[in-house]
Amino acid sequence: MRITLERVSRRPPWPFWAVVLVIVWIALGSTTLWLSYRVSERVEMCLFKRLTGYPCPTCGSTRGVMSIVSGDIPRAWQHNPLVLTVLTVWAVMLVLRVGFKRAVRFNLTLRQRRIVFWAFICLILANWAYVIARG
Repeated sequence: MRITLERVSRRPPWPFWAVVLVIVWIALGSTTLWLSYRVSERVEMCLFKRLTGYPCPTCGSTRGVMSIVSGDIPRAWQHNPLVLTVLTVWAVMLVLRVGFKRAVRFNLTLRQRRIVFWAFICLILANWAYVIARG
């Protein structure tokens, strides 16, 4: 494995689908918060949890981001550790790109890619078990 720090342009090429996904997520979160305030009880936003009764692997992400915004980092971590870790890594990489015109590149062999893929799948499953246990 070789990790390099490459010089890149400040503006990353944002895929349209990612921009739409973030906008939809913000709109859903805002609507849920507004509805919760209006009816004075918690409104469940996760469709998976509504249908199955179990939280999805990303359940707690919105509450985690709201905890970060309010300055409660430990509570944000408790809601969904994997998603908050991925968001933190993404934020650091964004600061590197926008602030310093640098991007981290991972040059992996096919075998290393498979190992990283399966390690990430195991992390997702472990995180999901944590989210379910925390209920």
